Amino acid sequence: MNIHRILLTSFLVLLLLATVPIVALSFYASKVALEVEIGRSLKNDAAMLMDQIDMLVFERLQNVHSWSHLDIIQEGRIGDVDKRLAQFLAELEYGYPGAYRSLFYLNRDNRIVAAGDPALTRSSFLPQGDWLPVQVPNGEVFLQTLQLQAPYEQADLLIRAPVPDNYATGDIGQLFGVFDLRQIFRLFDQASHADAGERFVILMDADGRTIAASDAVRSQKLLLTDTFASWRLQEQNGTTVHTGQPLTDSSVLVGYAVSKGYQGYANMGWSLLVIKSTQQAFQPIWALWWLFFSAFIITGLVAGGVAQWVAGRIAKPLLDLTAWVQCFQKSSDYAGPKVSGAQEVRELSAAFGQLIDDLARSREQVIHAAKLAVVGEMAAIMAHEVRTPLGILQTTAQMLQWETALSSEGREMTQMVIEESARLNRLISTLLDCASPRQPNMQPKNLPKIIQRVIELLATQAHKKALQIDWLLPENKEIIECDEELLVQVFLNLILNAIQIIPVGGRIRVRTDYSDIEAIKITIEDNGPGIPPENCARLFDPFFTTREGGIGLGLTVTRQIVAIHGGRLVADNSELGGACFTLFLPFSQGGKLC
Repeated sequence: MNIHRILLTSFLVLLLLATVPIVALSFYASKVALEVEIGRSLKNDAAMLMDQIDMLVFERLQNVHSWSHLDIIQEGRIGDVDKRLAQFLAELEYGYPGAYRSLFYLNRDNRIVAAGDPALTRSSFLPQGDWLPVQVPNGEVFLQTLQLQAPYEQADLLIRAPVPDNYATGDIGQLFGVFDLRQIFRLFDQASHADAGERFVILMDADGRTIAASDAVRSQKLLLTDTFASWRLQEQNGTTVHTGQPLTDSSVLVGYAVSKGYQGYANMGWSLLVIKSTQQAFQPIWALWWLFFSAFIITGLVAGGVAQWVAGRIAKPLLDLTAWVQCFQKSSDYAGPKVSGAQEVRELSAAFGQLIDDLARSREQVIHAAKLAVVGEMAAIMAHEVRTPLGILQTTAQMLQWETALSSEGREMTQMVIEESARLNRLISTLLDCASPRQPNMQPKNLPKIIQRVIELLATQAHKKALQIDWLLPENKEIIECDEELLVQVFLNLILNAIQIIPVGGRIRVRTDYSDIEAIKITIEDNGPGIPPENCARLFDPFFTTREGGIGLGLTVTRQIVAIHGGRLVADNSELGGACFTLFLPFSQGGKLC
């Protein structure tokens, strides 16, 4: 895997590791909080509806009980001959619109003596049997057994209150109030659509039978069944979770409330369920989830684009650098790498460039060392094979010069032998110095004085050619660690070369620069013919020379001496138009430059 993919993958993985847990925790926390809140709302709604049912049923029960004890009800004893009781019951129905479907008085023979609806009068009615006795203030009433048939267009709850005999003991009849359970149905239907999404409302008796419910439950014909008996809780009020069958395929949250009666009365043991599907209840959470998911996708795309850009910014310079290295391996003529990008990449590029320069220098040094090894071998052979015959020749010539009978021509010939022998001997010494220079004696010396001494030594030769030597002496007198005699030889070679090569009336300029805290820079330049570009690479090679009569070892020895001092010597063309030799010498031998 390349660095581009690594960076891109790492960026996206970090994004996932940072966002996915946060999104998951946020979703879970929101879901739990919403579940608790919805459960609390369902429980409160169940308790509120149960209180309404308690109050509504109590009012109906209390009304029937109170009316059964009125004096006018005693008219039933004589068959309501003057129709006062029937008129009274009709007025009650009119005064409580929708509360009772009918009110009627039943005598001991199970005949309706008086009713709010005249059509019921004189008809027979067979009570269905008591279902629940209910305590009300100052008495008791009875609920008749429920008879409910789908589709529940008629849902009557019969309330029976015995009519006591005011003039004797016992009862003279029964007062019936027919309460329309559809009032409760409508209340539940309204509650089931009170908020977003559908809810289910179920009223159960003490045995767990469903006696009233909202339309979604009634449509499944579940009244008077014990389908939801197991959904009741042990505690008074609370919430729970059920599978939702048979109401819905999803799980449901159930709010549960138990009847407390009304002011301590009419507690029939009823309980109420308010049910909501979790699929609907958690709809906001799923909307939030999609919002999170959309935000995550958008963030991922943006992050991917940024990661792509960042990876490209890092990887492309590295790929360019790799391509440059591959090209450099094939051909070393390439210039140093020029790669843009981050600071680290630029530093790496600069380090590669420096490495190439160091390799080139090292290669030059190896080649130079190989050439010096050849010179050293030649010097050793010449010293061994030539010096002895030269010494004999020089001694013989000197002895011949002592002969008195030697002619003038003979003396001239012997002098020539002595001089040439001496020249050959100096050549051999130079070769030996080039191959194996002597160890320097490093001492603190004043560099400007060394250079000034060399200029004074060469002043006569410069004067003969009318040369101008500009010596730019700085104000400070820097002390460096060096071998004075060796440095004198260096500056003699460089300045003498300039004197020999430039024409009459030429100019030589010697400058020093102390701006570098580690090394001093000395520049020797002239306005001579300069250095041809093709000669720059061979200038310091042994036996390479362009000057007639030269042996090509002066610059080789000079560069060796500079290297012994831990410095560098480079050649180039001068601003004056000629050659320029630049030396870099460290101030101390502990800070060598090469």
